[in-house]
Amino acid sequence: MNPLGVLLIGPGWVAGQHIVSYLKNPATEIRAIAGHHPQDKDRAQVYMESHGFACPYYDDWESALQRDDIDLISICASNNQHYRMSLAALEAGKHVLVEKPLCLSSSQLSKLLRAAGGASVHTHVGHVARYYPLLQRLWTFVRNGGIGDVFYCESDYWHEIKGPWKVATRTAGGSLLMGGCHSVDAVLWMVGDERKVEEVFAYTAKPRLRMDFEYDPTVSILMKFDDGTIGRVSSSLECQMPYVFHLQVNGTAGTIRNNGIFSRHFKNPKGFMRMHSDYPSGPDVQSHPFRREIDDFVSCIVKNRESQLSFRRAAPVYEVIFAAERSAREGTPIHL
Repeated sequence: MNPLGVLLIGPGWVAGQHIVSYLKNPATEIRAIAGHHPQDKDRAQVYMESHGFACPYYDDWESALQRDDIDLISICASNNQHYRMSLAALEAGKHVLVEKPLCLSSSQLSKLLRAAGGASVHTHVGHVARYYPLLQRLWTFVRNGGIGDVFYCESDYWHEIKGPWKVATRTAGGSLLMGGCHSVDAVLWMVGDERKVEEVFAYTAKPRLRMDFEYDPTVSILMKFDDGTIGRVSSSLECQMPYVFHLQVNGTAGTIRNNGIFSRHFKNPKGFMRMHSDYPSGPDVQSHPFRREIDDFVSCIVKNRESQLSFRRAAPVYEVIFAAERSAREGTPIHL
């Protein structure tokens, strides 16, 4: 089989890990890089020189998208570009991997779902935290009944974000879209696709330290699932502390707390059993499991199976986020 031709759009920080992953996957070949900022050409050249490969660079990503030898688009541009680039890729009949967030509004989400539903291509949203080996082991333990019936789940994304485009509403979106979406995804993933969120309530807090934020950098949301399960997420992007990704899952027979498991199924449990494997512990993209994620998506394309984070399957994360943003604005619970 010929390798899948890859077009990478947006050669920034995260793109470096995409590039390494595609170069190491025998089923893919990077055939073009496109940018949308003046400095992108130099960044692309640095990546090509440092990783020992060459391909054409395009200032116009829409032209690159039309190449017949391009099968897969990897979108690593700033948040506000994700929607239009993903939509254009779908309309061009290309497979799409888009970094989080998928989009910035409910109307954009609806249009992408319609386009993806009518296209014969595969899609994936880059919630890379799902691919940490430890989180996958914990998820499997929970789903196999290791802590009984889940009735509560919480996750927190606490990490100071800096950079002009990351603090502007137009380009970043907001706290949940900028980073907290990882925690929303973790809660929905652990609780299970069979349970649906039926109500969301949220509060936000205005900047207290960094006045460069155009949006409220701190948000806390509650979710009520259709079976009575409760979910909670917080996201704070100006907190003064090391990076923290917190996860807790409470069940009728035990609890998951970050990298620890307590279960009544264990013989004479006396405390949390620590799991020694990779767990989200910092913002450096080099430590994130991008290769596992990209290898999985490429396998989905090759074997013609739906990604666990296809646009359709990732949509509930964004439905919760947009409901939370509306709840915070209106001061009322939002029914989904």
